[in-house]
Amino acid sequence: MRRMSGAEIEEQIKVTPQSSKKLNQDDFLHRIILKIILPIIILIIIWQMISTLARISLADVIESFIRLALVGDSEGNLLSTHILASLFRVVLGFSLAIATAVPIGIIIGRYRLANSVFGPVIEAMRPIPPIAWIPLSLLLFSGNPIAARAFIIWIGAFFPILINTTTGVKRTEPVHVDVAKTLGASERQILGKIVIPSAGPEIFAGLRIGFGIGWMCLVAAEMIGGQGVGGLGYLVWIMQQVGDTGAVISSMFLIGLIGFLFTFLFLQIEKQLLKWRQSVSV
Repeated sequence: MRRMSGAEIEEQIKVTPQSSKKLNQDDFLHRIILKIILPIIILIIIWQMISTLARISLADVIESFIRLALVGDSEGNLLSTHILASLFRVVLGFSLAIATAVPIGIIIGRYRLANSVFGPVIEAMRPIPPIAWIPLSLLLFSGNPIAARAFIIWIGAFFPILINTTTGVKRTEPVHVDVAKTLGASERQILGKIVIPSAGPEIFAGLRIGFGIGWMCLVAAEMIGGQGVGGLGYLVWIMQQVGDTGAVISSMFLIGLIGFLFTFLFLQIEKQLLKWRQSVSV
């Protein structure tokens, strides 16, 4: 069997501008199909299943959404009021989770003594469902509903961020740390230049997961929280009490949309801060 020369191989793999343009067009078409057309089709199918079970049309849901936005719910509160209330709580609780989980995760992942002391404590508390903390938080912060719901969000987001941060730190290549020590780097420099950048992808993955869990916990806490708490979870609850199925469904879709937008925001921040890693998409 005759071996092909370098020129023949180059000729075989040569791509003309026309073929390259066609490949780009095909790739763009595939992206449109996978990221826009197929998700829309799936949403339509899901909507059809929901409408069949709930016996409600899309027009009714849209009408309920407009009424919530312009007129308000059964208590006279506008949709924007509920959105702002939920966003304030989730940002507060999630910020606290980042401020506590990331440093603790770095310490546990980096130092064996900290891992030996705090590791068992974390593993003992982590299996407790965040929703199980709701009654306790209402008792602990009975006079401060904002703190009670921020605490629930903190519980929900804390452990995913902590576990991912710890895992990312532990996966740092030891040879990189050894080289830095050989060159005279201090512990602070090792953490800032090697350990934290190496754990960056896992930390951001933990942020996305933590926010999703915190957001779900907030909605649940607002449903259980009683009168006058506001928020999207509370909105779903009171609309269910008055039998407005369209408002319930539109509020649920809005909760999902906000969660998706935050996930997309985290991915964009991750792409900007961690340009060296392979990009992740929603």
